[in-house]
Amino acid sequence: MLSRSIPVVMYHHILPMGGGVAVTPEIFKDHLVALQRNGWKTLSGKEFLHLLHSGNIPRKTVLLTFDDGFADNYVYAYPILKRYRMKALLFVATSFIENADIKRTEFVPLPHREAWELACSERRSEVMCTWNELREMEESGIFDIQSHGHSHNIPQYINENKLAEIKEDLSAGKKMIEEMLSKDVLHLAWPKGKYDDKAIEIAAGLGFRALYTTDRGHNTQENSMMLHRLPAKNKNGGWLVNKIKIYSSIPLSKLYLALRISS
Repeated sequence: MLSRSIPVVMYHHILPMGGGVAVTPEIFKDHLVALQRNGWKTLSGKEFLHLLHSGNIPRKTVLLTFDDGFADNYVYAYPILKRYRMKALLFVATSFIENADIKRTEFVPLPHREAWELACSERRSEVMCTWNELREMEESGIFDIQSHGHSHNIPQYINENKLAEIKEDLSAGKKMIEEMLSKDVLHLAWPKGKYDDKAIEIAAGLGFRALYTTDRGHNTQENSMMLHRLPAKNKNGGWLVNKIKIYSSIPLSKLYLALRISS
C-alpha cells in the first residue's frame, strides 16, 4: 500500500540502570511483549529490503536496530530477543571488535559515556562485542550484523570533506564483517547520524542498499538511502506500539512530525 511505511526503531544499550540512550532489560522485554501481543512482526535486513522495494508493505511490520555493538547487546538484548523469537539488526563499527575469548559471567554494565571511554582503549573487549559473540548471534538468526563503518570517524571526515577517508572507512568496515561472518553487508547506519550527499554516493557505490539516519519519519523505497528511525526510550511497551503505529502510516507520520515541529 502506498500509504504504508515500515517503522524502524533505534536502540543503543540494554542496561539495568537505563537512562540516556539505555533501555532496561525489563522495559526491553515489555517492548517485545507489546509487539507480540499486538501482532507486530520484526524483520531481518533481507526481509526489510524485500518489503521496502516490493511496493506492497504489509501492516504491522517493524525493524529493530542497535547501534555500535556494545557487549550489553549480547548479554541482555540477545537472550530476550531469542526468548520471544524476534529479530533485529546490529550495526557494528569494526575497529572496536576484537577476536577475543571473553566470558561474560562477570560482565560489568557501564553507562554510555564510560563504556565509550573503555571502547577507545585497549580494554575495549570488556564493553564491546567480540567476533565470536557476533558470529553466534548472526548464526542464530536473531541478530543480523551490519555496518556502522570501521572507525566511527565518519562525522569528522564529512566535516572535513575527506572523501577518500570516507570511502576507505566504509569499505573497511563492510569488508571485515563480510570476511569474518561470511555474509553480504548491505545495510549501513551512519555514526552519530551524520551524512551528506557525497557520503551517500560513496556508500551506494560500495554496494550498500539501505542507509540509516537518526532522523524521524516514514520509510518507503523512495528514501531507502536516507531511512528514518525512532529512538527507543526507557518507556513501556504501550509507548512503543503507539509510536510505531504513527510511523507505519505516511500521512500520520507527516502530520505528527508537523505538529511536533510547530509545538
